[in-house]
Amino acid sequence: MAYRKRLERDLDRWIAAGHVDAARRAAMLDMVKAPAQLDAAAALAYIGAVLLGLACVALVAANWDGMPRLLRFVLVLALFILAIGGAAWAALKHRPALSNGLATVAALVFAAAVGLVGQIFDIAGKPAHALIGAGVAAALIALAGRSTGAAIVSLALIGLGDGFLLGDNLWRLFAAALVGVAAAWSWRSAPLAHAAGLALFISVAWLCGRSGAETAWFLTAALLTVGLAALARWRGAADDTGVFPVLYGWAVWGALAYLVAAGVGADLRGGAVIPHRLVWLAAAGAAVALGRHDRHALITAAGVLFLIGAAMTLLVDLGVNLLAAAGLFFVCALAAMVTGLVLRRSAGGKAKP
Repeated sequence: MAYRKRLERDLDRWIAAGHVDAARRAAMLDMVKAPAQLDAAAALAYIGAVLLGLACVALVAANWDGMPRLLRFVLVLALFILAIGGAAWAALKHRPALSNGLATVAALVFAAAVGLVGQIFDIAGKPAHALIGAGVAAALIALAGRSTGAAIVSLALIGLGDGFLLGDNLWRLFAAALVGVAAAWSWRSAPLAHAAGLALFISVAWLCGRSGAETAWFLTAALLTVGLAALARWRGAADDTGVFPVLYGWAVWGALAYLVAAGVGADLRGGAVIPHRLVWLAAAGAAVALGRHDRHALITAAGVLFLIGAAMTLLVDLGVNLLAAAGLFFVCALAAMVTGLVLRRSAGGKAKP
């Protein structure tokens, strides 16, 4: 939750308790700058720019085969220059939404141009290398124009390129994710924080899995990620952009996933699996409690999903078949709902004078 929203909620509570004068509420809120919102006109302009770019691409694609090679190359180059030039013009005119959109289009056009130019001039090469090169170019566009959209495109392209190189480690995606986290912090962009956090989560998991000593590396990654989650949680208490709460959420997801992977990678047998499953259950339950306490939906969702996974895995380890497990979950769900209803009614009754 953004800092301003938390402040509004706290001010209402303090005013109701008599600690703050209601007449000072507006002045106190004015001291906190609200994050910029994308209005309808800007959103329509953004969508219009993207649709115009798609229309141009479709028009060129419809007549592509009948065009001379040189004309094809000129059209691809012109489309990129128009997009990147438009982004620069919008930045000079202080239109950040339009600049961001055009820079994103420029990054996508450059990625398409790499493949098209190779096709035009019959240049052979690996698709993975083309994707990674286009991702690096998108990163440069993002850094030059402070474009969160181009940065997200960069992460996606580098991730796809590394994914094609199945025998290689995702160290490029890991490095790009670190740059993405720094950019999200500097540019105060929650969407970029989501993309960078997810990329960091995936790349660390891949690197640990390819290490040759999966259990030790996954446990180390889990412990380090818990520390990062604590740091992001502390820093996010005064964050009004949503960047650190987003990173906090993905760090919890990563810590839980690495903990689970440590036990799976160890190929535990017999009674040795029980301690791991119990730690898994405890960690997932703690994540649910933490998510509810901090009102963080991403963390609560992680806790619930990993809690269900731990319970089902533990039942399977104990030899309980899936049908019996489903019945047990049904009974537990009914018990939890009935208990919650009774507690709510009890609390409501006590609140009455």
